[in-house]
Parts: sequence; structure tokens; C-alpha cells
Amino acid sequence: MGRIIIHAGFAKCGSSSIQAALFHNFARLQKDGVSLVGKELKIAHTPADLGVPLWFLEAAGEKGEPLAQKLTDEIASIRVPNGNGIGILSAENLSRPDMAPLLAGLDNRLDVSLVFYVRPQLEWIPSAWKQWGLKKGLSLSDFVSHCIQIRRPPFKLGIETWKSVLPAAKVDVRFLIPELLIGGNPAQDFFHLAGLPPNNYDIAEEPRNPSLDFSILHVLSKNPHLFSGIHDNKLMKGLMRALPAKFQSTNIQMLSREEEARIEESFREENLWLLNTYGSGIDVDRIYRTYFTPQEAEHRYSSLTDLDLIYRCLGIILESIAASSDQATAADGRSSKTSKQES
Repeated sequence: MGRIIIHAGFAKCGSSSIQAALFHNFARLQKDGVSLVGKELKIAHTPADLGVPLWFLEAAGEKGEPLAQKLTDEIASIRVPNGNGIGILSAENLSRPDMAPLLAGLDNRLDVSLVFYVRPQLEWIPSAWKQWGLKKGLSLSDFVSHCIQIRRPPFKLGIETWKSVLPAAKVDVRFLIPELLIGGNPAQDFFHLAGLPPNNYDIAEEPRNPSLDFSILHVLSKNPHLFSGIHDNKLMKGLMRALPAKFQSTNIQMLSREEEARIEESFREENLWLLNTYGSGIDVDRIYRTYFTPQEAEHRYSSLTDLDLIYRCLGIILESIAASSDQATAADGRSSKTSKQES
């Protein structure tokens, strides 16, 4: 029976780091008998085939198209000398409960391992707001209320749905907390879970989705017209290229104390269930108090006025323009010196 490891998300829980590490080590993984499922839900044979099959899965979900047989056939096509090939499928939208039925019966055809990464909601909600909510013009406060109302992120629901659909699958739930991850980051942790010694691979430790300064995020949330939709990242990527590294971090506690308390209370039962069910060998009480309850913070985004935030954002822009001008002048000077030397 073939084997497949499905990294089913969740979104905003280290997926980009894991996928980047898999793609970066593509050639070595192939040599080690590990095949990656690419963007069309087919085994990737060349780097051009690589990609996360997010939109393929979205289309299949809209049509209710079963995918178990297709995936089984792809895993069966793996050819390795010892006949023990492994397939890895990584896609964060697989964590959605409506995705699980697409692969119903897969655990009768293959040896299936399901891997989920979850993150304390006190971190997940602000991160999700930066990724999606602000592009719709939602304030962070409104986004918090929305998440609480619709029970987002649906960690428990997603995991239990997958368990019911693939009852024979092995399930690993990992907490995106550095002290609980092998190597302190999700990529090394995932390679370890997959039986791939992390030391044998080139795994970068830098974050894959750096943020922007909180004042810039605030101003962007007031200008949703700058985005064509929640998946439009052109402006964000441009800002990342233009801003000095010191401004590519939020640098402040985003949630108010009251918002943190509301989130903790709303998700308390679910978080304790996750920790007690999947936190084998950890001090649940300490981990819960440290990462899932409100913490003291000297400065908070919620305590700043619009004027404070706008002035800070303006200052960052001016400093970035000045830095770019200095770099351009220095580059012109080097070019002029080189031209004179050549003459």
C-alpha cells in the first residue's frame, strides 16, 4: 500500500515555511524517494511542476469532484528503487471541513497521515486580519468580533471532520509554538514528523510571511480600494521591497486587553480540548497560561489614536524615501567611478 502525508493546514499556521522548505529541497527529496504533489494534484517530476494545488482544490470543491482515486493513482505512479515511495500533499485550504469529503475513502487505498498545525487565536486573528481583513476595510476590532461570531479559525471542527471522513488515517496536530516544535520552527518540525531528518536538508529559519509596521497596516485598512480582493498581494510585496527591514514587523501588541479576554473566553473549551487531546507530554496548564491567555503589554495598537498612527506611517514613508535616495546616489557614485577607471 502506498503512503501519503497530507499537510492539511491550517492557513496562517506556518504553511508557507513548510511549502518553501519542501520546494527548496525538491531534488534531494526525490533522491530520498519522497515525491511532492504539485499544483494540478499531480506528482511533480520537475521544478516547473511544483506548486500548491489551492485553486485546483477550490475548483474540485465547487463541483464536489471526488479526488481519492486520482490521488491514489498519482501515488501508485511513484517509482523508486526500493518500492517504498512517499507522497506529500501540502495545501492550507484542505483544513476546511468541506474539503475532507473530496478525499473520502483515501484511507482504504493508501496509508494516510494527516498533519495539522494550529496557532493560538490570540496570534492567529491579528495575523489573519493583516492577510485578509484589512483589505476589505475591516477594522481589527470588527474582525475580532466577526471571528468570534463565526468561530474562526475552526480548528476543532476541521480536525474532527477529517477524522470522521478518514477514520483509518494517522493524525498529528502540532501547535505553532516554538518550544513545542522540533527545531523551533514548522518546517523542521514537519520534516521530522515525515521521517525526514531535518539535518539532512537545507531548511531556512527566517519567517516566510513577514508583517508590516502596525501604522502602515492601519493606514492600509482605511484604503481597501488599493486592493482588488483579499488575495491581491501586489501592494504588500511592493512595500516589502521598498521598506527597510526594521519596518517589516508589527512591533506592538495588536489586540486590546478586552479583545484578548473575549477571544480567550470564546475559544477556551476548544483550546483545552486541543491541548489535552494532542499535547502528549506537555504541561498543558503552563502552555495554556503562557500562550492562550491575555498577557501584559507595555504598548498596544488599540490605545493609539488615528493621528498617532498616521504620523508614524508618514514618518516611515519619508525615511524609506530618503534611504532609497541615498542608495541610488551611492549606486550612481560607484557606477561613475567604475566608468572613469575603465576610461
